[in-house]
Amino acid sequence: MHKPKSKAALHGFIGEHFKLWLPDQSFTPGHSTPFAFVADAFFHPAAHLAAWANRSGLKTLCSSAIAALEYIFTEQRIMGRVLAGSEDQAKNLYRYWEEWCFKTPLANHLLGEPGRHLTRLDTGEFEILAASQKRVRGGKVQRLYRDEIDEMDPEIYGASVGMLATLPGRPARSIDTSTWHHAMGPMGQLVAEADKRGIKLHKWGIWESIAECPSERHDEGRNCEACPLGEVCLAKARSLNPHTKVGLASRCMGLFSVADAITQIQQWSKQQWEAEAECKRPTLEGTVYPQFDRAVHVLPELNFKEGLPVYRAIDFGLNKFVCLWIQEGKKGQIYIIDEYWSEQNRLSDNAKAILQIEKEQSCDGVPVGAEATFVDPAGRNRSDQTGYSAVEVLKGLGIPCTFSTSRWATEVKNGIDLIRAALQPAMGSSRVFIAGACKQIITAMESYQNRKVNGIFIDEPVKPQEWDHGPDAFRYYMVNRHSRTRSGVQQMSATGG
Repeated sequence: MHKPKSKAALHGFIGEHFKLWLPDQSFTPGHSTPFAFVADAFFHPAAHLAAWANRSGLKTLCSSAIAALEYIFTEQRIMGRVLAGSEDQAKNLYRYWEEWCFKTPLANHLLGEPGRHLTRLDTGEFEILAASQKRVRGGKVQRLYRDEIDEMDPEIYGASVGMLATLPGRPARSIDTSTWHHAMGPMGQLVAEADKRGIKLHKWGIWESIAECPSERHDEGRNCEACPLGEVCLAKARSLNPHTKVGLASRCMGLFSVADAITQIQQWSKQQWEAEAECKRPTLEGTVYPQFDRAVHVLPELNFKEGLPVYRAIDFGLNKFVCLWIQEGKKGQIYIIDEYWSEQNRLSDNAKAILQIEKEQSCDGVPVGAEATFVDPAGRNRSDQTGYSAVEVLKGLGIPCTFSTSRWATEVKNGIDLIRAALQPAMGSSRVFIAGACKQIITAMESYQNRKVNGIFIDEPVKPQEWDHGPDAFRYYMVNRHSRTRSGVQQMSATGG
């Protein structure tokens, strides 16, 4: 059997032997497609890949097809293992795998019947398991498929990479798939760090996976307005062609039924639809700032603006240090222009790094300075080891600090409410904009989590948590610059307290 040498040949091979015609048309800027994901995995067998896609968006189907293709065409024996987010998810993948074992050329490689957990082939062995601590400590594999990773325990997900083992001519690699459900879950970490981890990320949503809406249903657009899916379907079509009268699903070629998509949109909130169908962002249940939306608040080309004041906002974490550079617009806009994050660093080294960044930055040729530096009032407490407070150390290095000790300003909820009102005012549009290059504060704003009491989220942040330092720094800026009162504000000048 000849191995496909081109994408067109691969698409035809999958269609002929798997009876599966994977959609390969993207309708959203930056989106991939289910077939592009499978093709990338097939033609780049050493690449680590991941797919962020919608619920029922063909992710598990694609993973099973990738695995089957690898075992059909591998020239050396490989060991592969699926870790699924749940037992039910493992069963779903097995149903696809079992079908490929009997109905595709994979059948020629079977050594006995495929097993519910283990399939033996002349090209290797393949296991399908629900993720657990025991199962990530097992034998080594060259292919690791992790399905619905956002439903896995983060520790299990992190430990599973230890199962990968490259052999001569058989590079080890992982294939991850999931809908992004939880802002702080494994998928959120993967999306934020894919480049750093060497993972190629594919992303698609419902419009890349939904089946074609039959003409008798939409009747050339005459039925679209009355369709429960019509509002979003027409809006998506008109984003591509403002004059169209027919919803986008009339042009789609996926496998997810229109009827099932209608059921989803009728039963989900707008927030859940945008997260789990259109893949705009994760679901925001339990986050401190559900108002934050990259599409609204992140500006890719935002830089320092001439003539606007610059302020620093600093959080002294126990092990982390964050500095944000913020400018104010003439109509109350708040621009987060730059960021500095460090871990396990001396305060003096952080101060030097801040000043070096400002020296290297410029606004139309003028070095960036700061009119004030806003910090946590706890920074005035003296260290038992050095006898100096953090604000005294910074002052001595040329970074005088301002902080408020008023009861109102030190109440965390008040600062959070100021940020929420700026993100999404009751009247008018957002006043907060973040430069696209500030990836960590963007992730932090999405990930900052409220705590649960008796299984219910309450409006109070978890303390401590991984992403609290950036939002805390932003809060110190807000309570000093935009509070109702300036009482209790103290300044540590460069020459004195």
